Amino acid sequence: MYRYFASAFDTLRPSMSLSQYCGVALCLVMILHATTAPAADRTASKNKLDAKEVELFAAMENGDVAVKLIPKDAKLATVLIENKTKQPLRIQLPAAFAGVPVLAQGGFGDGAGGRGGAGGRGSRNSNNNNNSQNQGFGGGMGGMMGGMGGMMGGMGGMGGGMFNVAPEAVGKLKVATVCLEHGKEDPNPRIAYELKPISKFNDDPRVAELCGMLGRGELDQASAQAAAWHFTDGLSWQELAQKIAVRHLNGSVEMYFSPRNMQVAMQAVSVANIRVAAQKQLQSQQQSPGDVPAEHQPIKTAQADSSK
Repeated sequence: MYRYFASAFDTLRPSMSLSQYCGVALCLVMILHATTAPAADRTASKNKLDAKEVELFAAMENGDVAVKLIPKDAKLATVLIENKTKQPLRIQLPAAFAGVPVLAQGGFGDGAGGRGGAGGRGSRNSNNNNNSQNQGFGGGMGGMMGGMGGMMGGMGGMGGGMFNVAPEAVGKLKVATVCLEHGKEDPNPRIAYELKPISKFNDDPRVAELCGMLGRGELDQASAQAAAWHFTDGLSWQELAQKIAVRHLNGSVEMYFSPRNMQVAMQAVSVANIRVAAQKQLQSQQQSPGDVPAEHQPIKTAQADSSK
């Protein structure tokens, strides 16, 4: 079609004035756009309809995708998702995830970049098998929203966002993160990390909720970090408020968290506690008697048979 219009345009051009020339050229562009745009829309729509919907961790286990997690520092990481199939994938992202050092590849003692909690107590991560000197970290992919969304209440526990990856292509995500092991070296790109469900690293549902809140943009990274260490390492608000980030040669210091960060962190902890409690109550109400372990079921007392 383009060749047809171009040939006709070249034939008429010698007899046209400048204004006529410009007018015909504009019409040509509009016609070409009108005829090609629907085709492009149909192709995009077809690809969306043909996309296979998968959950990220299930797709990793099945070999449909390969994921590489690269921390920039303690606050930000890149997630590379490779579609290893020959069809488009529509991937359900996790609301919360953990980044765990791969000891076999990372080695020990290569953790330049600052110690996230020097002098602090050890982590209370109950599922933590991380013997590396670098912290495990957490984050969320809930909708991949930017900016601050605000903690608007609700039940929490929402799923992550959706992410489309073309056949045999690689998708790229930037995610905000928080460290989950106070006292260890900060994450850095020289240490190999792998993506795991958050429960495989820390089974406290409040930590998962907090990472989800960060992923949904409900609070900023610094405030989320203060709340995370309060949960994972039991640091008091006073300890967090007094934590020093930088000591200058002139004797001045920069604090790790601002008063505003502390205020938001306290609110985030309160919201996470309320949401997790609400989720547990809802699950308890939805649980049928057959799902309740025998030791937790009501004791049935024997009744005398009055007919005897």
